[in-house]
Amino acid sequence: MKKVLIISGHPDLKNSTANKKILEVLAEKLPDAKIEKLDELYPDYKFDVAQEQKSLEEADVIVFQFPFHWYDVPGILKLYIDKIFLHGWSYGSKGKALEGKTIIFSTTTGAPSDLYRSGGEFKHEVKEFMYNLRRFAILCCMTPLEPIISCGMMYVPEVSPKEQKDLVIAKAESHAQRIIKTIESL
Repeated sequence: MKKVLIISGHPDLKNSTANKKILEVLAEKLPDAKIEKLDELYPDYKFDVAQEQKSLEEADVIVFQFPFHWYDVPGILKLYIDKIFLHGWSYGSKGKALEGKTIIFSTTTGAPSDLYRSGGEFKHEVKEFMYNLRRFAILCCMTPLEPIISCGMMYVPEVSPKEQKDLVIAKAESHAQRIIKTIESL
């Protein structure tokens, strides 16, 4: 079995419904996977660069799990990329530490999928907004797989009906199964 590293880029996982459930399922079904929750490990945003680089180097498959924020990754995950994926280590003429590794970008959106299409309010599919992540992975000599995307994952405890929470949890479980199936196919 390949060594799997899952990086949770949710900025407040304890108050999440979808991303928290996805990670719970992954932890249960992939017990050998290493799961790093950036908001818990680095609440001060001061990353242990050497340790994070070591974790990435040891992995065969890297999964970035995050909620879609403002058409991109949340700030904590963007800062992680900026601080950990350094020139001369992950990219550049001598930066080949991640060469050949597989990366999966896995995201959830609050908005429904019909808003993410050419005729929808956001004018583009989620996948199109993720172009920069694909380019980042390629620059670092990694192989990015098709992103795993689930839309309509919004649940607000004080506002949403209980049925909405049940629906989001079921969709999150299905999302996690798609990640597992992708990893198992490698």
